[in-house]
This record gives sequence, C-alpha cells and structure tokens, in this order.
Amino acid sequence: MLSNKVSEIMTGDIVTAPASSTISAVVEIMAAKNVGRVVITENQLPAGIITEQDILKRVMNKKLDLQKTAIKKVMTSPIRTVGSDTHIVEALGKMYQGKFRHLLVTGEKETMVGLVSMRRILKIAVELGRGLPETQTIGSIMSTKVTTVDASQSIYETIGTMVKEKTGCVIVLTNGEPSGIFTERDVLKRVAIKDIDTQKTPIREVMTAPLVTLALSALVGEALAEMYRRGFRHLLIRGDREKLVGIVSMWDVLKYARVLDIDESVRRTWKEIEEYWDSEQHYTPG
Repeated sequence: MLSNKVSEIMTGDIVTAPASSTISAVVEIMAAKNVGRVVITENQLPAGIITEQDILKRVMNKKLDLQKTAIKKVMTSPIRTVGSDTHIVEALGKMYQGKFRHLLVTGEKETMVGLVSMRRILKIAVELGRGLPETQTIGSIMSTKVTTVDASQSIYETIGTMVKEKTGCVIVLTNGEPSGIFTERDVLKRVAIKDIDTQKTPIREVMTAPLVTLALSALVGEALAEMYRRGFRHLLIRGDREKLVGIVSMWDVLKYARVLDIDESVRRTWKEIEEYWDSEQHYTPG
C-alpha cells in the first residue's frame, strides 16, 4: 500500500484562510472545524500553513496581540507540496527530510487538491497490520522518556516546558501521581481560543482527564488501532500495579514497519524517518 499514490489517501477537505486573517480568527477556525492545520492563502494560492505546533511555539507565551497580528507573521512558509501522483513512500521521505507532518497535494497548474498527513499514515499502518501474525508488544516501541509537570504549575510554565523539551505533550502529576495530559491540541482548544491568564491559571484546569492507558503487554497493532479509533496522538503505557512506564505516539507507528511484510526500499525509508524522530527526541508526532 505504501507504493500507492498519495491521491488515494489524501483528504480533499482543505481548510484555508487568507494571509490577512488575524491569529485569533484562524485559531477560531481551527477549533470550530476541529483541525490541526489551516492552509494560508494569498491571491487564492497557497502561501503557507499554520499548525498546532506553530501555535505552541510561535504564538503562546509571546507578546502578540492575537486580535491584531496577521497570521502570515507566524505561519510556516513556504508550504511543502507533492503532486497527486506521488507515491506514498516518496511523500514519507519528504516528511522526513523537511521535518513536518503535513504535505499539500497539488494537481494540474499547481491547484490545491488535498492534504496528506501523518494521521493518514497511521491509518495505513493499522490496515497493513490487520491479519498479520504478530507477537511484538507495545513495550518494544514506546518511549520511556515522559515529560511531567505538577498540577499546580501555571499554563505559561507548562508551555515553556513543552517548547524547551521539544515535546507535544506533558503528563500532569497530582501528589506525584499521573492525573491528566496536556497536548498541543489542548493548547489550541482550551487556551489559545480562550481569554485565560496563562501565568495565573494552573495547568490542572485545562488538562485532559482522566488518562487513557494501555497495558504494557498489548500488541503493537492493538495500540495503533486504539489510537486511530479514538483519534489520539498519544497513549500512556502502564506496567505492573498500574504504574506509568512509558508513552507511545502517532510517530512511533514508524517503528511498526519492522513487523510488516513490505519491500526493502520501503523499509529503509521507514527506518530513516524513525532515526530522525529518535534523534530529535520528540514525544516519541505535526
């Protein structure tokens, strides 16, 4: 399936906003449509993209007037594109080289026809894994590095920790025990769109709770299917006595290629992306 074309897995529903839009207006669009990215246009042509990660790194904790600052000031530009006839594995290679989660798909005369994302790649991995004999457990691909913050810590401090640690999520601890999770999506939907004093509001007021966990003994395919079914980017892994032992993210799906019956060229591409991700020490996920 990885040798198929991106046109077969892309989404044709492209959410756009003009470059003159304010940051506040675009954030409201993202929250209302429940999307993690918006393509920014100038003269009806793609000029850039704004993602949840951009909101976290370039908007939050910055001295910006969201009601007045144009989105073009913080968008990622130029936007990366692939032709609709590009093979999925080639698109993966571009994501690896460019270190991003989304690619705009273009058709004739460079018109926008769709978007391909890492979430779509997750769907492929789930489908490829169905029906295959498997013994590999989630513990073999999870990350044991889990960034934590105390529930009393401010939103401002928590976002600073996320940026510093280059992570898309943190686990919130209450009396030393995991009680919630705070992610890039929470930054968008529970902070950026609200009128909140981030320096005075504790993170416990905007975290996602209760936590959803998976047993360490769960098979990789089961974990991936659960993430896709729930629309999660992260799953916490519990060991003996319900103790938190690690975390698995959407990007860990790259390691799943090891158990799939795919050709060597595809396997090499997956391995390169996996090595890039490990070296960046992200929440091992645009």
